[in-house]
Amino acid sequence: MGRGPAGVDRTAEATAWLRARRGADRVRRFVYVAYVVLLFLLGWYGMYAIGLFHEIGHRRPLAEFAGTIARALPSGLVFAALAGLFVTLRDALWRGPVTLPRPDVDWLLALPVRRRPVLLPWFALSAGIWVLAALLLGFAGALLVAAADLGRIGVLAAASLGPAVCLALLAVVGAAVVERSRKAADRLHRATPVLLLAVLLSAGQAVAAVLGHRVEVLETIELWSGPWGWAAQPVLAAAGRSAPLWPVALALLVAATAAALACAGKIVAGVPVGVLRARARASGGVLAGFLTADMRSARLSMTSGPEIRGRGRVQRWAARLSPPRSPGLLVAWRDAMALLMEPRRPGLTLLLLVSAGAAAGASAETGGGTAYLAAAVAALLGYFAASHLLEPARLDGDDVRRTAWSPRPYEAMALEHALVPMLVLAVTGCLLAVPVALWAHLAAPLVVLAAAPVLVAAGLLSAYRSPVPVWMLFSGPVLGEAGPLLAMLWYAVGPIVGVAGLTVLLAAPFPVGIPQPVEPLGRLAACWVLALALFRWVRGRARKRARP
Repeated sequence: MGRGPAGVDRTAEATAWLRARRGADRVRRFVYVAYVVLLFLLGWYGMYAIGLFHEIGHRRPLAEFAGTIARALPSGLVFAALAGLFVTLRDALWRGPVTLPRPDVDWLLALPVRRRPVLLPWFALSAGIWVLAALLLGFAGALLVAAADLGRIGVLAAASLGPAVCLALLAVVGAAVVERSRKAADRLHRATPVLLLAVLLSAGQAVAAVLGHRVEVLETIELWSGPWGWAAQPVLAAAGRSAPLWPVALALLVAATAAALACAGKIVAGVPVGVLRARARASGGVLAGFLTADMRSARLSMTSGPEIRGRGRVQRWAARLSPPRSPGLLVAWRDAMALLMEPRRPGLTLLLLVSAGAAAGASAETGGGTAYLAAAVAALLGYFAASHLLEPARLDGDDVRRTAWSPRPYEAMALEHALVPMLVLAVTGCLLAVPVALWAHLAAPLVVLAAAPVLVAAGLLSAYRSPVPVWMLFSGPVLGEAGPLLAMLWYAVGPIVGVAGLTVLLAAPFPVGIPQPVEPLGRLAACWVLALALFRWVRGRARKRARP
């Protein structure tokens, strides 16, 4: 592997030449990065950590919350571990722990060199970054638990840092497996909704524990369900919680980490060159998207790799369906087929709608500023739910030529993209609102019918966004070097108007004197007027993109 046809091995020669050519420049870059990281850690993390450490030495500033923190510890630690594993594994679907610069992939790996000495340093660099992040988070958690007078800072730090490092190393090796194997990446794609649901359920369980509704059986199952639970048990024991078999859990965690590291070299050396080349291009595209404040471009760069998911029964059934004969229904039919071909999007939409419903319920039960905040969270979650259903519209907005097959006006087709998402949001939201209407608020289905058109229109405004003007990115001293911030506002102005308008219309009190039965209908009419205005804005944006 990695040698020429005659068995020639030029690894030592090529790496020595590279070290000689890159030596001084690489040292300067490393010193600069280390300087920036040190300033960040001392100026932000270090300032708060040192202040809290000083407070712990004199008093326990969070002692009054000791009971709340103790109840949340088991589920909260499992949630933090699961979230870290989920983020690391999802990162491997587009970047991964073995990501080389494009010159190294295009030039160095084409030479007769062994890949393991070339790839292992990059894997070690990624592992070091994740380990550093785990150490910082673990020490911050130990400080918070010690500030609540649940244990001594030294014991808590020792119990937190070791498991955090093991968990980070396990996550990095798992990410390398996903990067190497198309089958592992495919399975992760399919399991993403389940993993996300597990993360959300652990977060919900932690919140329920804070409110006094602990389920000790579920906590015990979580603590022994895998490395995410094993890592939590030493911390619980150091905090005085019940974890009698924590040495066994720690031994299992260390053994799993050692086994993973023993296989890491073979896993890293087996990453295909084509995958490395695609990841290098994707990383460059994501960086360019962030520098221009274009999150859509960054997202497309993340998903620009080869399709690795197979078709299930629903997708094969949908592929046999015949399109409608009416030209006016073709856009809606394509949108429906896109959702059937990618059922992960409706699943995520359902999860977001459930969360939005919980936030809307909190808004209805509170008043004042808290009601506005809860309504804003509900509207934002609803917008994200709608945006997951609008990927076909975003693709048409990215490339006007995708609609060249239809003689219909481009702006009319842009509005037709709203039909299927509005139908899905309205039907799903009303079904979820039926129990709420029967037990608490009779107007819950009306809220769904009022919000769905506004949320879809806001998503379409984002899909048919105009490119940011060049003068805005390079604003210079005129705008105070605020170009990136202005570019982000340029792209987000449509969703901001939709979410803010919906928040005000649903949470603001009605004028005094209006009969109570009329109030829900008045809010419904006001939201529909806002939706019509936003759809008119969408039509104008689409017309401008088709005929600039």
